[in-house]
Amino acid sequence: MMNTQTESTPLTSQHKLAITMYYDDACVLCSTEAHNMQARNPQAIELISVDKGLDMLQAAGFNRADAMTYLCVQDSNGDWHTHMDAVRLLYKTANVSWANWLYLPVIKELGDFAYPYVARNRYRIPNWVTKAIYGKAAVEACQNGLCKIAPDKR
Repeated sequence: MMNTQTESTPLTSQHKLAITMYYDDACVLCSTEAHNMQARNPQAIELISVDKGLDMLQAAGFNRADAMTYLCVQDSNGDWHTHMDAVRLLYKTANVSWANWLYLPVIKELGDFAYPYVARNRYRIPNWVTKAIYGKAAVEACQNGLCKIAPDKR
């Protein structure tokens, strides 16, 4: 199936990795978050849309449907991270101040439990939630309806 690397402890300052994030560029939430994270550490985070990186993803064992649904990140060691492991690595690489909290036992377990549900249903998130998190521009970008279409229906 998928070749994934799980990371149970935060990265230390001696072990910082550059990452390549493969993301659903048709999803406004995904795209906005990807660009926000890259802006925090542009030298360490490369963004590639799933469709542009599909050959690399498929070579690693990811199909398009899974890659469009679940975050896929490859680190500079060549290891793959998916789901919440990818989110934790992304936030740590982006130097998000509270990223280490995502590794705490209860928070880690809750994130691992909730992530698949949120990822599969992100296109159903109400506009008021999107606006509260990302502002009016993200909601306006959804007006064409594309971000409300499930990845398997695009």
